[in-house]
Amino acid sequence: MHLQTEQGRGLCHLKVRARNGEGCWLQKEGKKERAVVDKVFFSRLAQILKIMVPRTFCKETGYLVLIAVMLVSRTYCDVWMIQNGTLIESGIIGRSRKDFKRYLLNFIAAMPLISLVNNFLKYGLNELKLCFRVRLTKYLYEEYLQSFTYYKMGNLDNRIANPDQLLTQDVEKFCNSVVDLYSNLSKGPASMMAYLVVSGLFLTRLRRPIGRMTITEQKYEGEYRYVNSRLITNSEEIAFYNGNKREKQTVHSVFRKLVEHLHNFILFRFSMGFIDNIIAKYLATVVGYLVVSRPFLDLSHPRHLKSTHSELLEDYYQSGRMLLRMSQALGRIVLAGREMTRLAGFTARITELMQVLKDLNHGKYERTMVSQQEKGIEGVQVIPLIPGAGEIIIADNIIKFDHVPLATPNGDILIRDLNFEVQSGANVLICGPNGCGKSSLFRVLGELWPLFGGRLTKPERGKLFYVPQRPYMTLGTLRDQVIYPDGREDQKRKGISDLVLKEYLDNVQLGHILEREGGWDSVQDWMDVLSGGEKQRMAMARLFYHKPQFAILDECTSAVSVDVEGYIYSHCRKYYLHMDGRGNYEFKQITEDTVEFGS
Repeated sequence: MHLQTEQGRGLCHLKVRARNGEGCWLQKEGKKERAVVDKVFFSRLAQILKIMVPRTFCKETGYLVLIAVMLVSRTYCDVWMIQNGTLIESGIIGRSRKDFKRYLLNFIAAMPLISLVNNFLKYGLNELKLCFRVRLTKYLYEEYLQSFTYYKMGNLDNRIANPDQLLTQDVEKFCNSVVDLYSNLSKGPASMMAYLVVSGLFLTRLRRPIGRMTITEQKYEGEYRYVNSRLITNSEEIAFYNGNKREKQTVHSVFRKLVEHLHNFILFRFSMGFIDNIIAKYLATVVGYLVVSRPFLDLSHPRHLKSTHSELLEDYYQSGRMLLRMSQALGRIVLAGREMTRLAGFTARITELMQVLKDLNHGKYERTMVSQQEKGIEGVQVIPLIPGAGEIIIADNIIKFDHVPLATPNGDILIRDLNFEVQSGANVLICGPNGCGKSSLFRVLGELWPLFGGRLTKPERGKLFYVPQRPYMTLGTLRDQVIYPDGREDQKRKGISDLVLKEYLDNVQLGHILEREGGWDSVQDWMDVLSGGEKQRMAMARLFYHKPQFAILDECTSAVSVDVEGYIYSHCRKYYLHMDGRGNYEFKQITEDTVEFGS
């Protein structure tokens, strides 16, 4: 173990090696690498591409083939357009109305096919972006919602400050950037003619649904970010409820709704693009040929009576079309280089997120630790804090702390040697000032915080139930609030009817909300609809539903009425654990002479 203190700040990094999958903190090494286009970037990109294109024969491969075929087809279309355009220009310069009309009609006849090729290319690119996003998002959420990783990322590890943005915006931008880079490098200088704006009002009318669909898209994107934000805000409560599977279902449900809308949006833009290209691009080219041809096909013009072929060519190319084509080619090269640099930044962020998720799921954390020497604790033996050094023993109907140091994730010791035992059926009241370690004790008991030493004997997590001061209300029906984190199928499997759920609500004086909110299948934003006291009582109803061996009540009645609170705590009168906030505690039986926790 290597301990290195930062001078003058009282902080240190604790660096240890993981043993048997146990948690450890890793030391940060220097500054973060800059996002540059080098072999590291290509290695990272290849790693992510294996996730987005997992097999040789998959949907993503099909879209890659479609894009390749459309690029080849568009190349042939471009060559044909150059050849046909040259023939049109020859007809113009040679003053041949017959040739001009013939080749111009050929171009008009080919417009639908050329437009179809271009829009199939756009369709393939848009679908590939969405497919890449779906693959990468599902992979990251499988890691993020595995066990308590979503809690550990924000509370035990401090490398990632904004996982919500990484999981939503950055993933989307990364996938778009990959496909755009592929497109820009593959296209080459495809554009040959300038656009002429025609039929603007007609196109604007056709594009009206885009505004509405864009608003809907932003709404769904907002809902998607909102469920991620809820997950982060309420990570501790969800972790205590062991609700990661249920939250995964909620996230995937909202994401599927967004994906379905994006699919529909892509199809609309595909059909719209077909018409748009014909009117704004190819028909504009026809108009351009008609405008350019007028002075050359006007045989009565005096210059045409004496002009040579070379003079006519010089007049025709005075518009600078070749210069425009060259500038477009150079612009694509510059754009591709800029896109690759931008992609390097997204790749670095996504790779960092993947690495942190991998570390957390293997029990490795990185966090700044507090040095006990620098805290001014003199004359007291320093405890070596090694996350995972303690032993957790799974046993029914007992909770036992045996020489367990109670410490925060950053190494701040609250109680140096905690020892007490509670049998199932015994009621214990834990009291003490703020910051003494009451909630910290629950987090260690719920396996959210690492065990730094000693032995902890406890039932498995499903037989412990945590009722927090700030109850979490999930997205869904009124029934979902009572049975969380179970779903409807879990309730049926347990054989618990809605009538029994009603009894649970009656037990906590919440039976009236069933009629008030419109029944069990009513869907509301329950965090706003229910008052603070109603949310706390709803959490107590969940306790009755799950029937655990032990219930942990963390100031869960601060917002309920005095009579309900008195009813609940009238049963919690056998033992009490008192913490003084200075590292000392006592655990003993409650008697008539016990006055440590007042009334």
